Amino acid sequence: MAALLYIHGFNSSELSHKATLLCDAAKRFGVPGAILSPRLSWQPAHAIKQLETIIEANQQQGLTLIGSSLGGFYAAYLAEKYRLKAILVNPAVQAPTLLKDYLGSQTNPYTNEVYELTQVHMLELEQLVVTEPTADLYWLMLQEGDEVLDYQEALKAFPKTARLTHEKNGDHSFIEFDRFSKEILHFAKILTE
Repeated sequence: MAALLYIHGFNSSELSHKATLLCDAAKRFGVPGAILSPRLSWQPAHAIKQLETIIEANQQQGLTLIGSSLGGFYAAYLAEKYRLKAILVNPAVQAPTLLKDYLGSQTNPYTNEVYELTQVHMLELEQLVVTEPTADLYWLMLQEGDEVLDYQEALKAFPKTARLTHEKNGDHSFIEFDRFSKEILHFAKILTE
């Protein structure tokens, strides 16, 4: 069975709101095991290694990526590396610049993990920047009311995509994300009818 790999954002976890909504939708549509939602390391290089291991173990069955915020940044890098389709939800396309504002001590509100974000981690992020995205791999989902990221940066970074959902208002969490659950499962070829 095809699967959808959910990649959570900065200081989030496998229990994020969107991950939970997708898991609930998969159960509702009778495909409960279709969503893979791992807890990722806060260290970019470690998180990418975790994701590569999961991708390599599952790509034969058909795998689509979905990433929110920093997870969208990771998803773009992995989509290009493995030629996988990816849904980018309010992606942090300028992660190496944006996260500089968070250098120092951090506490993940989901896991209570305390850690130190350093310049080394910014260098790890710089290694993951996608400069020439393959348009037909992506579904870009943006809401203009995103209070964390400038949606226009994502439009510049991904000027052409297979699919674009661009909504006024909203916020960084992508308000009413669950409206798209069935379409996302279709895009990932988990649902075929």
